[in-house]
Amino acid sequence: MLKLRSLRALAALTLLIWPIRASSLQLGLEVTPGKLEVSIPRGMTYNIPITIHNSGLNSTHVQATMVDFTVNQAGSYVFTKVGSRPNSLMKWASIRPREFNIQPNTSQQVQLTIQVPSNHALSGEYAGIVFFQTRPERKPGQTVAFSERIASKIYETIPNTVHIGGAVVRMASYANPLGRIYHVLFQNTGNAHVYIRGQLIVQTTSGKIVDRVAIPSNQLVERGGMRLLELQGKRLPPGEYEAIATIDYNGKTDTAGGIKFTVR
Repeated sequence: MLKLRSLRALAALTLLIWPIRASSLQLGLEVTPGKLEVSIPRGMTYNIPITIHNSGLNSTHVQATMVDFTVNQAGSYVFTKVGSRPNSLMKWASIRPREFNIQPNTSQQVQLTIQVPSNHALSGEYAGIVFFQTRPERKPGQTVAFSERIASKIYETIPNTVHIGGAVVRMASYANPLGRIYHVLFQNTGNAHVYIRGQLIVQTTSGKIVDRVAIPSNQLVERGGMRLLELQGKRLPPGEYEAIATIDYNGKTDTAGGIKFTVR
């Protein structure tokens, strides 16, 4: 059973901006902030400034597009249309201007307006992404036109409603040429995104630890999402074993799961 972390109440609207800047290596576009977290009470409207800077040598045309997103079990982003996900933030959002020309070494600020409904059923975290994409360009001597896209990822929470939870819901183990593969499926049971880390230990029936595998840090699991971890362990001699995975998801307590298996 999971224990949830208690979060300190937010008495007023609070905006947290990470000093993260997303940039385009080819065309010199940058967006600030690249990631943003904002807490907005129900029934309130909030305007968020987003700045796009063109550090390239040429002027370019930029179009803004809002999307929903999640992260799949393999850790890859999946983008969907606005309103397609239960925790869609962009269904409450508008942006202006949506298109603009930006000259070299200049910046353009756009305004993202979020209007949170006065609905007492709203709770936890809502998320979305704003993409800024250039018009396709073909340079002399090239046969392919290139378009560059950068993004600002935005999380919005309803004050005093966030809870953090997670669980290991399934494990498996099987042999491979290098030894043993361990699959650990983590489920985000809370209502906000989490980053996970941890370790897996393998022990004999007498409790002697014979292998230890680190679970890489900072693996993102979105609200309602799962993450399948594939861990490579060493080769084991014949015998009875138990693998125990412990995952820290920044909750009040860690979560763990185990599986027993036989090596023949």
